[in-house]
Amino acid sequence: MLSVSQSDTLFFQKGKKIACKIYEIGEYEIKYKRLEALDGPTYFVDKSTIKKYCLTSGFCETITYDELSLEQEHKEILGNRQVIKINPFSFAFSHIGIGYEKVIKVGMNLDFEAGYINSQINPQINIFGLNNNGNIFNSGFYFKPGVKFFLGQDFSVKGLKYAHPLKGRYIKLDLAVSNVNYNDVSRTYSSYYHGASKTVYSDVRTIAYGGFVNFGRQFILGNLFTIEYYYGIGFTAESISYTNSSFNTNPFAGGSNSNFFTYNEFNFTGNYHTFLRVPTFGLSFTGGFRIGYIIPEPKNKSKAVKN
Repeated sequence: MLSVSQSDTLFFQKGKKIACKIYEIGEYEIKYKRLEALDGPTYFVDKSTIKKYCLTSGFCETITYDELSLEQEHKEILGNRQVIKINPFSFAFSHIGIGYEKVIKVGMNLDFEAGYINSQINPQINIFGLNNNGNIFNSGFYFKPGVKFFLGQDFSVKGLKYAHPLKGRYIKLDLAVSNVNYNDVSRTYSSYYHGASKTVYSDVRTIAYGGFVNFGRQFILGNLFTIEYYYGIGFTAESISYTNSSFNTNPFAGGSNSNFFTYNEFNFTGNYHTFLRVPTFGLSFTGGFRIGYIIPEPKNKSKAVKN
């Protein structure tokens, strides 16, 4: 058996080193046998994990890498697999949302977003809401849990390894629940027979829920941030209720066929802040642009061992 002084040595990127017998140094791999088992199996180590090697002849070589290559693109953050996200344009549409993404396994990530809705965040915007009532105060919340399935286009050539499990094109399946409440919605009832009209007020409570199929792509910037866009389609159901029990009752009912009443508000809302719903039909559309901060992986603290 070879002594340590007669052995080759592999120095790993993380500080570990092993005495061994190196048999082949290839473009991507190094083949070696363990010093204590030269008649045992041959091991293969990815060259990108090696910092330096030294041979028994005294020759040593430090391995350098092209930082612009795909192999090294996101190597230093491969262990960072959680992201906190925001939609920078949500304030313009009267809501604040925050998201969280975590790698479950390579190719599949958990993605969750929740937010608060309040028309006072940007009172100039009231699109796809209750019609003909002006900028009614509305508030609520939403949440969207989902799962991303990455399609795998973004990989390094060697071995088809993913550059990073947070990067690439994806299909996302998610659920969505959004609650929007409107204050003091008006409805005017009129009657030709009585020659009168009456306006009734009520708060309106709406909730929509359903599922979506999304298509998107996520990038990594500077090994610190993610940036992504997505769009999707799905179906949602909706329920609506009124705090005033007389809101749906015609005060001029009976007495003449000329009695009628009119709705001043849209029967169903269309803007649920993370998706737009076609009223009464249920076909819904979603889309977004998000920026995220990659949470650093906790470093394991080494403990001193007392003899």
